[in-house]
Amino acid sequence: MQKKSKEVLRAGQAVRDEIKQLSDELLKELKLKDLKWECGWNTEHFKGCLRSLKCLASHHPSAMTALENRSLVIGSETGVNQFGHVSLNSGEVRHNWLELIQNVGRYDGVLSRIPSCEKGLSRALRDIKVTRRRFGPSLLAEEYESQLKRLLTAIGDFKCRRTFPSGLPCDLSSLQLVVETAAGPLMLTPTGQIITPSSSPVSLLANFIVENHLKALDLLNLYEVEHKEEEELRSECIEMFGLFSLIKDDNITPRQMIEFLKNLKDNADALFNIRGTKVCVTNYYSVLADGELCIPWNFH
Repeated sequence: MQKKSKEVLRAGQAVRDEIKQLSDELLKELKLKDLKWECGWNTEHFKGCLRSLKCLASHHPSAMTALENRSLVIGSETGVNQFGHVSLNSGEVRHNWLELIQNVGRYDGVLSRIPSCEKGLSRALRDIKVTRRRFGPSLLAEEYESQLKRLLTAIGDFKCRRTFPSGLPCDLSSLQLVVETAAGPLMLTPTGQIITPSSSPVSLLANFIVENHLKALDLLNLYEVEHKEEEELRSECIEMFGLFSLIKDDNITPRQMIEFLKNLKDNADALFNIRGTKVCVTNYYSVLADGELCIPWNFH
């Protein structure tokens, strides 16, 4: 598997070189803050998207000025996300991209209102920190603003008729709340963030916080420690094995990644064949089309 990965990597070097060249040119020409690829397609598809974007820019240079000092993401949606990044769907036609770019300025109003909505929700829920999910897809800005307003309105209505449960701490500023779409689950993530759908009944959310706030605090503190250890081990492994890259799937926790990295170091002599490869820590074994080697976090 390692041999196949290296062969595919070598075969794809020309594609990666062209992607680097196109990315550098677009960053400079469009005066972008950043250019990211967040899509499951392979590098050939990314190269095609970059070529399409470059062609679009050459035909509509005046429209491209709207992208100056913005981060551009080529991914699975077209719009402006909750972080203010301009997102282009890799599967859409260039006309749709152009339409968004020409109208990207109208999203600035939404983006400017989001911090106020987050602060309002925080005040309504005893100063809980309203933040974004650490891992996973982001929401489009308009959708995120709508979800925040929906939950904020629900809390306001609730407080007019009822009171929070007595077990709810008076100060929730040490906790983190992430508001997502109405269809999402009410849950506590392994990193300590409380995820709530905007449609969650306020009484249910309040009781969930009462039942889980101590565990959430423990997980948040643990995440800070483990994240630092993970980054240190990751840097060591990249250098030790001369890896082209070392990443992980969003569902791999810091604790799982730490276990993987320690196992990698402890078995360095037996795993010399992975030197010079691209490694992605997942839950399965595979070699992707661009040569990326997928290894489960609990490999033996």
